[in-house]
Amino acid sequence: MLELVQGYADAVLEDRGRDIGTVAGELEAFAGLLATSGDLRGTLANTRVPLAVRRTVVQELLAKKVSAPTLQLLTFAVQAGAGADYGEDVTAVATAAAARRDGKVRLDEGPLGRTAAAERVDGYATAVLAALKERQLANIEDELFRFMRVVEGNDELNFALTTPELPAPVRRSIVSDLLARRASAESVRLAAYAAVVGRPRDYPVLLDSLVQRVANETNRRVADVRSAADMSDAEQARLAAALTRVTGYQVQVRVTPQPDLLGGFVASVGDIVVDASLRHRLEQARELLVAPAVLAGDNPARGSGLEH
Repeated sequence: MLELVQGYADAVLEDRGRDIGTVAGELEAFAGLLATSGDLRGTLANTRVPLAVRRTVVQELLAKKVSAPTLQLLTFAVQAGAGADYGEDVTAVATAAAARRDGKVRLDEGPLGRTAAAERVDGYATAVLAALKERQLANIEDELFRFMRVVEGNDELNFALTTPELPAPVRRSIVSDLLARRASAESVRLAAYAAVVGRPRDYPVLLDSLVQRVANETNRRVADVRSAADMSDAEQARLAAALTRVTGYQVQVRVTPQPDLLGGFVASVGDIVVDASLRHRLEQARELLVAPAVLAGDNPARGSGLEH
C-alpha cells in the first residue's frame, strides 16, 4: 500500500467515535466487489482514465450506500494512487480496518526510512487537517513549531525521542503526555504519530515537515529564523515581506534566539537560506585575510632566487 494512503487510513481509522466495525465491513465488501468485477477493477486501475472520472465512479457507485468514513477512504485511495495499485490499496485498508475492529495489533515492517515516513505522516496530516479553518491551522502550526524548538533545546527530551532504546509506544506516550493540556488535540495527534512511524533519529525532521505541511494548507511558508537577539514586531514584518518577495509565497516568520551568531540572523525557507549573521561576515573576512597569505606561500618564485 502507498505510504500516503496508509497514513491517511491510520488517521481515519483511529477515530474511536466512528463505528469501526461498519467501516471494516464496508471496505471488505468493496474489496470483494473489485476482486469479482473485472470491468470495475479495470476502470479504476486504468491510468489512461482521467483521475476525475475514476473519482466520480467511486463516489457515484457508493454514495448513500456506505458510511462517510468508508467513502472518504476509498476516494482518497483513488486520488493518491497511480491507478494500477488501487485494488491492493483497498485490500490493505480493509485489512487494517478489520484488525482494528478485532482488536489485533498490526505488525509493521519496522521503522520507515525518512522518505517513506514523511509520506506516511503527510497522508496522516491530510486526514487530520481536512476540516480545519485557517485560524485553527495557524494555531497548530505555532504549537508544532514551539514543540519542535523544545525538543531541539532540551538534551534529555531530544535523546528520549530520538533514541532507538525506547520502544515506539513509549516515545508516543512521552509526546502525548507533554502536549496534553498545552496544545490542541490535532497537534497532539500529529506530533505523537510522527514519533512512531519513522526511525527515531528522524523525528526532528518529521516535526519540521509537519510544520511546513500545516503552513502549506494556507498557501504559506514558514521562515525558520535564528537571530542573535530578539526581533521586534516591525523587524519581523520587514523580514517576512522581504522573504515573501524572494519566495513568491506568503511567509510566516518564526524567530529563535541563537546568541552564538554574535549579531544578525540566519533565515531558512525551504531550500532558500539567507545568512546575514555577524558570525558569517567574520568568517568571510577571515577567508579574505587568509587567502592572500596562502597564495603568497604557494608562490614558487618565493625563496628561489628568482624574485625581482
